[in-house]
Amino acid sequence: MFRSTPVIASKTVGGEKIQAEFLCDTGRLRIIGGVTVRAEWFPPHSWFAIASVAGYSRWGTRPDETDLLRLIDNFVRLPGQSTLRAES
Repeated sequence: MFRSTPVIASKTVGGEKIQAEFLCDTGRLRIIGGVTVRAEWFPPHSWFAIASVAGYSRWGTRPDETDLLRLIDNFVRLPGQSTLRAES
């Protein structure tokens, strides 16, 4: 079985490590806070989530770490994520 290496980006937000993980072979996108999966999307929703924050990036269907860091920044600012707040 073929397994691809995921694209992963992480940063600490409000004292908690937040990680974005994208699997290029399946298109699955996860936001993980600590050990808890906070959000999970599959295509086409995962592509929309990345495209909405990637701006002029040329990510296509393979985002890079910068694109995923932008996604984390956007995610922690969403309503309902009161336990996570971006540090200034």
